Amino acid sequence: MKYHQTIITDLKERLQEPLPGWQAQKRMATEAHRVARLQPPSSARQAGVLILLYPGNDQQLYFPLIQRPTYDGAHSGQIAFPGGKVESQDRDIIDTALRETWEEIGVEVDQTQVLGRLTDLYIPVSRIVVNPVVAFTASPPAYKPDPFEVAGTLDVPVRDFLESRNQSIQTIFVRDYTLDAPCYLIQNQVIWGATAMMLAEFFAVLQEIS
Repeated sequence: MKYHQTIITDLKERLQEPLPGWQAQKRMATEAHRVARLQPPSSARQAGVLILLYPGNDQQLYFPLIQRPTYDGAHSGQIAFPGGKVESQDRDIIDTALRETWEEIGVEVDQTQVLGRLTDLYIPVSRIVVNPVVAFTASPPAYKPDPFEVAGTLDVPVRDFLESRNQSIQTIFVRDYTLDAPCYLIQNQVIWGATAMMLAEFFAVLQEIS
């Protein structure tokens, strides 16, 4: 998708209106996500993640994703947005997403660059409600990843996700079980689960204004 300022302006306006939510998210939902689509428990933690749009040298719109390190946990090695849990010093969920982006990949984003938010998504396996925040920066970010939280970064163009050849269903192996997951196949990476579901809503919104 080619960058021009009207897309960013239109996107900011659209994000203030009612969002497609589950109707878009479910396109990339696993069976486990469909079954677990319940009211989050009161004990669920809140987290914020950031979709940071920027124009590449080819004037296509891009955003960064990260690869989580390998560890003994549910999200080991997965492709995700920069972000994390709310901390006591955060003023709001947007502050959380921006702080975590700085801590994880060394990219500073100001509140004035925020365009809006997408629909919250409950992740049962980690008992976290994720709040996706969308922002825009006029130049490609320079990364300084925290090696304890980030194994690598990917700069991914929006247009690749919109091509049907990059959408699939893959058998995923997670700890001691397997599942068939709708996913995006981008730069030899499988993007599935909550990240794919949030992206599905994001792209649904983008396609409405393009």
